[in-house]
Amino acid sequence: MNRYLLAIIVLLTCSNVMSSSEHKYIINVADEHQTHEGWGVSLCWWANMCGQWPDDKINELVDWLVSPEGLNYNIFRYNIGGGDDPNHANCTEHHMGNGKGLRAEMEGFKSYDGDSYHWERDAAQRKIMLKIKEKRPDAIFEAFSNSAPYYMTYSGCCAGNWDSNSDNLKPEYYTAFANYLVDVCKHYKDTYGIEFRTLEPFNEPNTNYWGCNGGQEGCHFNPSSQVEFIKVLYPILKASGLSTVISASDETNVGTSIGEIQEYINGGVMDKVAQWNVHTYGGDIVERCKLANLVRSQGKRFWMSETGSGGSGISGNLGLAQRLIDDIEYLRPTAWVDWQYVEEWNDQWCLVQGEFGNQYYWKVKNYYVRQHFSKYIKPGYTFVSAVNGQTLAAINPEKTELVIVSINNSDETAYHSADILGCRPTAEPYAYITTGDSDGKPLAYDLQGKRISFTLEPQSIATIVLPIIKYSDDYTCLPIAEGAAYAIIPQYNKTTLLYGSLGHYDGIPRIDYINNENTWNKTYVSGNQVWTFHRNGDGYKVKTIYWDEYLTNKDEYWLHVDWWQNDNSQDFYVTQIYDNLVKIISCRDSKALDLQDEKSDAGTNVGLWDYGSDITNAHRNWYLMRLPENSELNEVETLGKVAPFTIQATSAALNVRCTEPTTVDVYGIDGRRVATKTVYEEGTIPLSKGIYIYKATANASRRTGKVIIR
Repeated sequence: MNRYLLAIIVLLTCSNVMSSSEHKYIINVADEHQTHEGWGVSLCWWANMCGQWPDDKINELVDWLVSPEGLNYNIFRYNIGGGDDPNHANCTEHHMGNGKGLRAEMEGFKSYDGDSYHWERDAAQRKIMLKIKEKRPDAIFEAFSNSAPYYMTYSGCCAGNWDSNSDNLKPEYYTAFANYLVDVCKHYKDTYGIEFRTLEPFNEPNTNYWGCNGGQEGCHFNPSSQVEFIKVLYPILKASGLSTVISASDETNVGTSIGEIQEYINGGVMDKVAQWNVHTYGGDIVERCKLANLVRSQGKRFWMSETGSGGSGISGNLGLAQRLIDDIEYLRPTAWVDWQYVEEWNDQWCLVQGEFGNQYYWKVKNYYVRQHFSKYIKPGYTFVSAVNGQTLAAINPEKTELVIVSINNSDETAYHSADILGCRPTAEPYAYITTGDSDGKPLAYDLQGKRISFTLEPQSIATIVLPIIKYSDDYTCLPIAEGAAYAIIPQYNKTTLLYGSLGHYDGIPRIDYINNENTWNKTYVSGNQVWTFHRNGDGYKVKTIYWDEYLTNKDEYWLHVDWWQNDNSQDFYVTQIYDNLVKIISCRDSKALDLQDEKSDAGTNVGLWDYGSDITNAHRNWYLMRLPENSELNEVETLGKVAPFTIQATSAALNVRCTEPTTVDVYGIDGRRVATKTVYEEGTIPLSKGIYIYKATANASRRTGKVIIR
């Protein structure tokens, strides 16, 4: 059975299950977000083990990792080991074997204070890194530290202080540790030609994870200590002649990172930090938005530099994929980095599982799940708006390719249908799906004009690569176009739109999911969720398309909509924050549109409150998305061309009219072809009563559909 017929049958069958999980949404390729630097992984600690393997196995492992046909990773974080006391004076020998295993025992380049550098050490991790550089010349490398060498610490153990809430690096060793880190970076540049783009001196520093005799190297730094160490490290790195710059603070969760970046700002060291790193082991969407705003306000490159997750089977893998989507959409980092590539004891915290001693290794489901993102969303691609919480979209630099990745982490079938704005498909897409039982099988889809529909099996992930022509600038969001149609989307929740209706709680607007009633120009958006902006002095009057209801400030907390146009109580300033993110402020009293109680759930009402000076006020920030102003989505076209035929069902036949020779194949719902005919101007295909699926093809145009013969 060919894939076009398969697509039709699957979609027809879906009519009975769409209620299980329907996703109808918009993708706007003109609404550009961050440009992607790449996908990556830490070398710590799998490289410390796999680097001891034979060359043929190393070659294969690295190929799986960096090849464009593999994971296509291009970012790698090298761990500068601190090294434990070889005499074990203050901690138990091989104490890391009780935690992460002996793989976490990292060699330091010095054995004691005053020792010379032993550059022959760390040969295994180095071998992997050099092999990556050989196979991936465009690789970006970051050096990071988990701990200073043992002799610089209070406890004499590189796993942490006796009190895991206390700093372990002695202040009198700040300069020595800074020199140690910079010397390692210089050695790799001078000897191997690897110049680390960034140097990260901390790892999850403001936690109580790191204690003496612990399971890995770790070092607590209070935020104030981080600030003081940055002040010492910066001039030493600057004087080294390296182009390497500082990244920080690699905190374990987003909430803690918010506090730390504020400490850096207050401590006067943000100008010394070129890149902000965060791990997303913890943190909700609200915290992601707040941190994103802080980092952007400081003009720093932003990485999600480490994460991972447990669970079981593909459901655990898809849980991490959901985190990836949330990270990209709400944090908006330019890179996303896995923690482990090869793991020995499970198939969740890794992409390849193996046995280090026996040198066995194999790809696990997580590898194929991650490949759906990393193989197709390449360095240089730009993420674009997709108003759906389970979907990520990006376009290539030439704007000739749209990549859509959607997940279904539920136990029900999910039906997706997306209106694609700002571009025109030029060919059939490449589409495939991974489930618990299969890796990369063809995905059935239906492409009609600028609407693409597909069905996701329970616990699955799909990628669609759609060729497009360059999009029109008419769909860019800012500057605001007079009278143009927009959706207003809260920063907290990209799956909802501002909804205005006098019929809701005395006309108080709310945020709500896309409403398919009274749709605007055949998109999936309700006219009550479509807004126009009309210049009035320095501000705008803002009203809905459907009922012409104006946003109104009635001098109380609640925002309202009103049919009647009146004075400046309906005038609002729109100020860009960054990208298409804005704050909307009443000209009457300078109060901003505000989500009630900082909530982000669908149904949350909208009020007015002082915006304040804190950039983290993400509950008062809104994205604008430009919507179509005509019925172009109605056009029946497939390969960039209006189809030169019409097809209509009668009581006993299918009638075909065409301006070009058109071949029509008709199938029963069981997939069996029951008729085929080539029509030159006008023709009929006799059919008995029943439900049929047709495929009509004329030159470069193709259309599929369902008909009922009564």
